[in-house]
Amino acid sequence: MAYYIKDSEDYWDRYPDRFAGMRVVNAQVSPSTMHVLGDLDVDTTPVALIFTMPADFELVRHSHDCERFEIILEGSLYSKEADLWLHVGDIMRVQPGEMYGPHIAGAEGCRTLEVFSTVTGATWADVELPNGEIVRVNMAKPSDLTDAGLYTDTIAH
Repeated sequence: MAYYIKDSEDYWDRYPDRFAGMRVVNAQVSPSTMHVLGDLDVDTTPVALIFTMPADFELVRHSHDCERFEIILEGSLYSKEADLWLHVGDIMRVQPGEMYGPHIAGAEGCRTLEVFSTVTGATWADVELPNGEIVRVNMAKPSDLTDAGLYTDTIAH
């Protein structure tokens, strides 16, 4: 059994080597950490991601190819598509391929726990660009976001 204490040094920035690029991508939503729930080399293994958005940070509209739910751990998050504020303990659930966002962190920022049904679903996203075009990006490959014009102002999770 493993225990991870939030205020300890080894709690944050736990990205397996296979997803080391997510450290760079998630530098804007830091601190952050990833926990793979099984065999890292199996693409269908579930994964949990905890990340922290600064005040007023905007996540772009996007989707993932897997089941996903997100729980607000700290702060608040505004969902533009639902015109709704989410607060500590609130949950958002999304089906595979379902677009969501943009989401904006509240004045105090926002920390969430996302659980993805597959590790590949967590790392790949279809992102809506400002012109409405949808592009597929690998969240573990920062150059995908740069090429899409998304890196460093807004990123998808």
